[in-house]
Amino acid sequence: MNTNPIAFETATVHRLANGITVTLERLPHLHSASVGVWVRAGSANEAPQENGLAHFLEHLFFKGTKNRNVREIMEAIEGRGGQINAFTSREHTCLYVRMLSRHVGVGIEILADILNNSLFCDMEKERNVILEEIASIEDTPDDLVHDLLAAHQWPEHPLGRPISGTQASVSAITRDDVQKFFERCYVPENLFISVAGNFDEAAVLDQIRMAFEPIPATTAPGDAGPPPCQSGLRQVARDIAQAHICLGFPAPTLQDDARYVCDVLSSIIGGGSTSRLYERIREQEGLAYAIYSFHSFHTHAGMMGVYAGVAPQQCTRAMDLIFGELRRIREEPVPERELEMNREQIKGNLLMAMENTSTRMSRMAKSMMYHGRMVPLEEIVRKVDAVTAEDVMACARRAFTKENCAAVVLHSLNGCKVGEIAL
Repeated sequence: MNTNPIAFETATVHRLANGITVTLERLPHLHSASVGVWVRAGSANEAPQENGLAHFLEHLFFKGTKNRNVREIMEAIEGRGGQINAFTSREHTCLYVRMLSRHVGVGIEILADILNNSLFCDMEKERNVILEEIASIEDTPDDLVHDLLAAHQWPEHPLGRPISGTQASVSAITRDDVQKFFERCYVPENLFISVAGNFDEAAVLDQIRMAFEPIPATTAPGDAGPPPCQSGLRQVARDIAQAHICLGFPAPTLQDDARYVCDVLSSIIGGGSTSRLYERIREQEGLAYAIYSFHSFHTHAGMMGVYAGVAPQQCTRAMDLIFGELRRIREEPVPERELEMNREQIKGNLLMAMENTSTRMSRMAKSMMYHGRMVPLEEIVRKVDAVTAEDVMACARRAFTKENCAAVVLHSLNGCKVGEIAL
């Protein structure tokens, strides 16, 4: 008898006649299901003058359709105990619902109505909402510094522009811009519908066919390709108290198996309370409340980095210590016990997340969107387990160099003594 819970994956993949990809995973022991309509289009598909358009479109999907006004859309979901929302990233957009099993059909009906019949109305009201959202980011320095880093590392490229757009770009977007972006990017080749939870698989597949197969098949546009990478130090002054340090380094792409090594390296550096930077910067030195590593993988590029928020007078000391830890992992093999602990942390986070239908739904859609196949959990676990100390050191040596480092320090108007890139 197979007692390995990782192997218990029951997802099926279907393709509609127009090219839309459908992934279904029935989990009969649950009381709910998550349904997502994923679009392989985000801010990376925008021209410079369109910055913020994908995100604007996502907002307008919830302003009414030919069949329902805003309240009727929300009542259809929330009145049945469900949830509905959406988000935009650099390379994809997702509209999703989570419903009790007996109401899954209603959730699919609402998502289909939004995608097929949206009016894209109330532009000015929603423009104001988005402008307030942008202002809130600019008022949140630990968010803003990440946008500043992306712009610094990937200049003059869609990956380097803020997903929400800027005050100027969003103010200039017209309804015609929205309609053209929708027609250009929301085509069957770019659409992925994913359902995970307790539902009638045959009935759901039939409903999806009826609702989405009439969308005419047209060719999806190309993307912007790989971004140019820039390094060096940039300082930005704002009316804030702390100094926010953000370092970025090149990382593997989504399709590169080296991303598993990067996962482990990032975890060791700043992935949690047992990470090296947390221990050194926060626990030993008491220099920061927030100190962590991060990474993002895209189709043509990746970024791995470090964030810390410190008092301005501690900025140089904090940067020296951070660069010291990056040099150490570049020059000294990671002890096996530390390596194993971080591998287990990555696997634990992955597998425990699979107990959530939204996570399972998202994993299926992104697997098909970016890899063209269902990547088994066993494969991911195996590749994480295969990462060695030599792999981690080699990755650190490639990434953590002065020539690769893009650094942004966001600090107060009073100035801040900033350390050098000591790599």
